[in-house]
Amino acid sequence: MEKSKLSSYYFIACDRIHQIVDDLYEALHKETGVPVETSKEVEDALEGVRSAIYQEIDLIRTAVDEHGEQ
Repeated sequence: MEKSKLSSYYFIACDRIHQIVDDLYEALHKETGVPVETSKEVEDALEGVRSAIYQEIDLIRTAVDEHGEQ
């Protein structure tokens, strides 16, 4: 894998992580801009966030492993 391709994978994964975090921030606030205040609301907002971020981290790991194999 060429370095530019590796960099592209890094960008894709980091950009997705950034979007996940942006979405989380939005989910932690009501439409009026007031932050959610209950554990249930926070847990609902966090649903799937960890998993989605780990998927992007796995993409980074896989890309660097493939790059190193060449």
